[in-house]
Amino acid sequence: MEYLLYRFFCFLGMHLPEWFAYFIGNTIAELRYWFCPVLKKIITGNIRQVLIYRQQTHNIDFDEKLLKKIVKRIYRNFGIYMVEFFQIPKWNREMVQKKVEVVNIHYLDHVLEKSKGAIVLTAHLGNWELAGVVTSLLGYNLSAVALPFKNEKIALVFVRRRKSKGVNVILTGANPKEYLRALKKNGVIAILGDRLFTEKGICVKFMGKDTFLPRGPATLAVKCNAGYLAGFLIRKKRGKYMLVFDRPMEMPDTDEQQKVQSLVEQGARYLEKYIMKYPDQWLNFSKMWDTKER
Repeated sequence: MEYLLYRFFCFLGMHLPEWFAYFIGNTIAELRYWFCPVLKKIITGNIRQVLIYRQQTHNIDFDEKLLKKIVKRIYRNFGIYMVEFFQIPKWNREMVQKKVEVVNIHYLDHVLEKSKGAIVLTAHLGNWELAGVVTSLLGYNLSAVALPFKNEKIALVFVRRRKSKGVNVILTGANPKEYLRALKKNGVIAILGDRLFTEKGICVKFMGKDTFLPRGPATLAVKCNAGYLAGFLIRKKRGKYMLVFDRPMEMPDTDEQQKVQSLVEQGARYLEKYIMKYPDQWLNFSKMWDTKER
């Protein structure tokens, strides 16, 4: 049943008028907002901490009214994200040139000049699925690390959509040779780093609190001596985007464990920077912090 639902939305994404597809996406998001109280509580807790930390570091005031407004926008942005995902087959290089502002891609080019590949740290921010598609359509050899779905048929839907635009998919838990193969081709590997999946994390300060973030992206960069930088696809307005990369992170001249720790800490600063700037586009629906102090 779930697979048929995905196939149905794939059909709608390709054949419905764009305005009607967004209307359906917004309607579903609105229903989830009102009828999924547990999820809303998790999102509200996450965003509250983001806004508290932003107030402490950037002196930007917030109140419960603003918090509620941002949480509601998150649901709407998730509806838009899903519509955009099902419209991926429509994307081509011409659409990228028309719809996407590319910012600081010279940072990625600079890293790739060393011919050791690049690890791009990203997050559940804006549209991470579309970020890989856009980067691939710009001519980069991109691999995306993804969680395997329990439902193999649904997994196939996601994999086919990515591969149709040149995005190679590496599933978490895959043979390490998959990563090495991609980097030996001087490829780009995009990895989500704003929540734990299957691995043990490293404890760092994130949004002002001790938080466990993935060590995998940093470990891969250290072991393969690959470049390490952050990149995101931010939605500027409906149908218009910004693909942005930031300055490559510096690898300290220390032992391997300290290098990994340093890169995870540096990565946390970049995640904070963009999440605080676009909190209503942070679509992380996992509980990041305890509501009570330990």
